[in-house]
Amino acid sequence: MLLGNTGYCDKISANGASIDGSFMVDTTKLNDVIFLGARWTRMPAPQFNIDLSHVFGAGNYAFGSLDAAQCISLVYHNLRPIINLEAGPVQYNARPGTFSPTSYPTYQTAADFGQWCGVVATHERSIFPSVSQFSLPGNEVNSNPQLFPGGETQIAAYSKACYAAVKAANPAAFVYGFELNMDGGLNAPAFVSRMAALGCKVGTCYDGIAIHLSLRYPIPPATTPCYPNPGGDYSMQCVTDIETAARAPIHVLISETVYPVPASVPDEQTKATAVVAEFTAYAANPTIDGVLYADVDECASYPSGYFFDGCLINTSGTQLPAFNALQWLATEHLI
Repeated sequence: MLLGNTGYCDKISANGASIDGSFMVDTTKLNDVIFLGARWTRMPAPQFNIDLSHVFGAGNYAFGSLDAAQCISLVYHNLRPIINLEAGPVQYNARPGTFSPTSYPTYQTAADFGQWCGVVATHERSIFPSVSQFSLPGNEVNSNPQLFPGGETQIAAYSKACYAAVKAANPAAFVYGFELNMDGGLNAPAFVSRMAALGCKVGTCYDGIAIHLSLRYPIPPATTPCYPNPGGDYSMQCVTDIETAARAPIHVLISETVYPVPASVPDEQTKATAVVAEFTAYAANPTIDGVLYADVDECASYPSGYFFDGCLINTSGTQLPAFNALQWLATEHLI
């Protein structure tokens, strides 16, 4: 169904672009990730480009670009996607009969978002049945209030609706919650506890929790409390605290980690050493499903700020020591 002259993938990714748009595949970036030895990646299902039902009416979706990306990554390179379902802004038609989009801060109701989640999960099960992992309901929802102006109650409601819809479409799906920001002094475990108090917990909002965590380097001792607890730091205890806050046995996904220079480490060689130490520590924990380095070759996208010089390949295309270190870990199957 997917391959060959009449296969869906060969049609939808012909000439490096999807059939319903002109989003070209960046072969350099693709090759960087493949050569690194990556086995999975976060892949948003961007409602801006796919969910056209609010503009053109119910049932209007354009999956071509997402599917082209999945064909190229999953089918041709065995790079497994975890599909992000986000309740970010959607364009609505403000004046019927004309293309006059107005940006709204969220899907208008939890049910509206849930319906979208069900559409995506149904599509994945039909076209890419091996894709069964999702995350919801947005990126770093514990520190991104503009996504959910209704606060934590709205986050809980939207998460429940999305989770139920995904499970209805594919009971075998595995759903990660929240894409938590664990930086800047935020108390992410407390957020997870408050979500549980709102009924947003294992079996209602998620099966596991996705977190964005970069361990301090040198890696703190295992007994070090998680920041912002007294005497705390970004340590392995942070993972345990998230799992404890969920009030039920769960796995976590480290869906973002990064070591920028000089914010986290002083130089590129130390970055490589830190990456090896961190990935090795994570790999030793059986409740961690995977780790994703957040910036492979996008230094040009972060000329300042936290991600500055966090990349593995610099703007000249040179593979930095941390790239070679991670590639060695992956290809030697040490992680």
